[in-house]
Amino acid sequence: MPPRRLGKHPNAKIYRLRRSVFTVAALLTLAFITKIVLGFFSAEYVSLELSGNMHYTDLQIYDVLGKKLQNIVTDSEEQTATYLKENLSYIKDAYVTKHVMKRMLAIEVTERNPFALLRIDATDRRDYSFFLVDNEAHVLKHIDKGTASPSIPEQFGKMVVLSVINETSPKVGATVKISEIAIGLNILKTALLLERSLARQIKNIDVNDPQKIKLRLNNFPGTVWLAEDAVESGLHHVALFLKQYKTHAFELVSVGAEPEHLYLDARYEDTVYLGGSATRE
Repeated sequence: MPPRRLGKHPNAKIYRLRRSVFTVAALLTLAFITKIVLGFFSAEYVSLELSGNMHYTDLQIYDVLGKKLQNIVTDSEEQTATYLKENLSYIKDAYVTKHVMKRMLAIEVTERNPFALLRIDATDRRDYSFFLVDNEAHVLKHIDKGTASPSIPEQFGKMVVLSVINETSPKVGATVKISEIAIGLNILKTALLLERSLARQIKNIDVNDPQKIKLRLNNFPGTVWLAEDAVESGLHHVALFLKQYKTHAFELVSVGAEPEHLYLDARYEDTVYLGGSATRE
């Protein structure tokens, strides 16, 4: 008996249609549930647990995150940490832990510490700006800009000022790429490490000429000269001189120069010179 030839089942098309409709309905339902779930974890429902923040309040950090953070399910910890560092200049590092079921982000931040004031003068010295920087030349804040005679804002009066002439103003939240500023910061850090008593007396470091860096001190009426390649020895000689300054003040009188023309040249490895010739300044 010849084999029976099987034809297509008459309900096959209906079955495939029903299966397609069911699949689409299941996908739409899943998408709707996913949207509801993700919405449950959106920024407005996320709580923050912050630590290490001294300069910024919890509300300030929350506001910054609220502008970017969509939800704690889709945004990674790395994205959140990077966004904080890019948008809050005082934050040096951030460690983020996500707790999805608790709808919470635990954020531990490390903040940068103000170290010095940077004063940028235009080439024609008609314009100037003050910037607050940390010990890595990272700009924390733009303090002031003007065209009058530069004066240190009162609240920063005890900070060391690094002075440089440059046409480009640094950007807040970025690191200053001016070599002279790196030299000035190195001098201040070296003084704090090796000659702490001297470091407390420094008011201003003019780093426009690396071979004739000019320091203004609280307890010396003139200018101290240093060279980039002899910073440690120069600071040491200056510290020794200042220890003798109070008991040997007659040495300054004998120079016969006005305080603004007085200089202490400590650019050499084995000696220091006290002079008062205005032509050398």
